[in-house]
Amino acid sequence: MTNPFSKHVNTKSWEWPVSLVSLLLGVMISLAWINQKTQAERSEQLPPDIRRRYIEGRIDLNELTKLSEEVSRLREENTKLQNAMADNSKQSKVLNESLQEVKMFSGLTDVEGPGLTITLRDSEDESSGMPEDRIIHDGDVLRTVNELWASGAEAIEVNGHRIVMNTSFRCVGPVIHVEGVPIASPVMVRVIGDTKTLEGAMKLPGGVLDELRTQDPNMVQIDRVTKHRFKAYAGNTVRKFIKLPEAKK
Repeated sequence: MTNPFSKHVNTKSWEWPVSLVSLLLGVMISLAWINQKTQAERSEQLPPDIRRRYIEGRIDLNELTKLSEEVSRLREENTKLQNAMADNSKQSKVLNESLQEVKMFSGLTDVEGPGLTITLRDSEDESSGMPEDRIIHDGDVLRTVNELWASGAEAIEVNGHRIVMNTSFRCVGPVIHVEGVPIASPVMVRVIGDTKTLEGAMKLPGGVLDELRTQDPNMVQIDRVTKHRFKAYAGNTVRKFIKLPEAKK
């Protein structure tokens, strides 16, 4: 005999449980897939060597994120330090350039450049005047140096002695002393500056060289030089009385 309830039991007894289990399983699979996809996408953003270790399960992604942020911060700090060092280097360069300019101005460094060589020598013409007038004196050298400074000279050397603001010239008997060092005729005054301007100034009528030429033309010789090279001033630079002023309070 056919069971009147067999159709109802066969169709309804398993449908709801299976449907519910299928639904729950689908949700779990979906969540797992989404999480896996998210982790995969995050891992794809990592460098190849770190991504490989992450895939192998050796790195905690959260810890890795913190470390990456720390690395980025340290890199930014390093960049700031490098920029500061670069600015410091620029300031040091400017300071060094200024220092070199001051040293050139004061004669404390070697220099080179175009200019003149002025040779002053005692006259051998006994008929050219009194014996003392035929000799190059310290005043002749000093006036020549002063006229050169006034004509735009940038550096001067006398018989190998670099001339600075406190260089002294004096006669001791028939000998000229430069900074206490005796020199003999001929006296060679070498100068760096605008060659044309310096030469024109030293040939002006009534100047010190013009007076010497009037005595004897052979007492003065002027030569243009393409490049002189002077050594730095080697004398005493110690000052006893002058000092930097104190800062105002």
